[in-house]
This record gives sequence, C-alpha cells and structure tokens, in this order.
Amino acid sequence: MRRRRIRFKDGPRPVDDGPMANGRPGRRLSGSRGVTAVEYALIVALLVVPSIGALARLDDASGDYYENASDDIGDLPQLGIDTNSSDTSVPSDGTTSTTTPGTTAPPGSTTTTAAPTTTAPPTTTTTAPPTTTTAAPTTTTTQLRSEINQLSDISRDDGSWFSARARVKIVRNSNGNAVSNASVTIRMVDRWGNVSNRGCSTDSRGRCSVTWSRPDSYGPVTATVTNVTANPPWDGQQQSVTLDTVW
Repeated sequence: MRRRRIRFKDGPRPVDDGPMANGRPGRRLSGSRGVTAVEYALIVALLVVPSIGALARLDDASGDYYENASDDIGDLPQLGIDTNSSDTSVPSDGTTSTTTPGTTAPPGSTTTTAAPTTTAPPTTTTTAPPTTTTAAPTTTTTQLRSEINQLSDISRDDGSWFSARARVKIVRNSNGNAVSNASVTIRMVDRWGNVSNRGCSTDSRGRCSVTWSRPDSYGPVTATVTNVTANPPWDGQQQSVTLDTVW
C-alpha cells in the first residue's frame, strides 16, 4: 500500500485519509493489523461447526430421552390391570434399575415409580354352623271300627201289598272283613209318614235284612240305618236307601 507522509515540526507522521478519502479504500494507521475476511470465516467456522455438532448430539439425546420416557409411561400399571407396588424399567444408558415407592433413581437414568397400593385389611367372616332340625315322625293310627259297606233295596210286591225290604252289610274298616253277630237297627218311613223301626243280626258274611209290608199306595218307603252294635264298635256313619214299589 502507498502511504503519504506529511512533515510536521516534530517529524513526519502517517495520516489516515479516512475510509473513503478520494474515493479509495481507507488507509490504516501505521503499525495496526487489520482483520481479513479469511480470519472472519475461520472464526465463524470455529463457532458454527461445533455448535452444529452439539445441536445434532442434543437432538439425538433428546429423541432417545423422549422415546424412553414414552416407553416407561407405557409400562406404568394400568387401573384394574397391574397393582404391583414396584416396577422394573430399563433406562436410556442400558442399565436396569428397580424402584419402589420412596426410592430415588440415580441421576442420568430414567425410572418409573408405581403409585402406592393400599391393601384393605382382611375381613373375617364367621359362618354359623348349620342347624339340623329333625322332625319327629308322625304316626297315624286308624282306630278299628265297624262300618256300613252296603245298603240295598230287595223289595217285592205281590199285587196288592208291597213288601219293602232292605239289606245291609257290615264290615271292618281296616281290612273290609265281614263283621258277624252285629245288631242293626233300620228306621223305615212310608209315603204317608208312618214309621217302623226294624232290627236284624248279621250272619257270617256280615249281612242281614228287614222287611215291612205296606199297601201299594203307601210306597215308596225310605230305610235308614240308625244304629249298629258290633265288635269293633260302629263308626256312626248312617246310610239311607229308597225302597220302590215293584209293579
């Protein structure tokens, strides 16, 4: 570069014509060193290149961090599915750590702490022993009695007189066997209200009959067993039959 010297009393001194003196690039003071574009480029490169690398590493580290955090959140116990009080997670640096509620994981690792589970105290249910009730067997005893098994009409008519005739059969109520020597009283009432009490004794077949002769115009006659004296005793159930006139 060219420099113009101006002489002063004390001697010549360099004069800077300024940045745009006479339309030319500015001159620098004597002994100063200017910063060139190459130096600026080197400075920028020294700042930018490490910054880019650091940002790339930060981006990878942050991606790994959020990915691991997402996996750990997915491993958290779900409501109604996992109620264990501890969980094992794999941190981003490849180490395995098991944490329980109240335990702090070492710095630099990602851990998942499960929520504490409250266990209800056991409930004791006392079941009363079954009560067995045994009903006493009921024994029904049928009292032995004599009963009327049959009361039938065996009347006859000779043309002017009506022979009202009734036959009765007495048996045991337990087995239906005939009751012999039973005294039977039969009350007979004709059409006009006339009454006659007739009696008979049963034979070995448990049968006996009574007869009441009436004019034909007095029929029919109603016969009713009113009393039976037998062994076993009679059950007291009366029976009646209508004796019709036979023409």
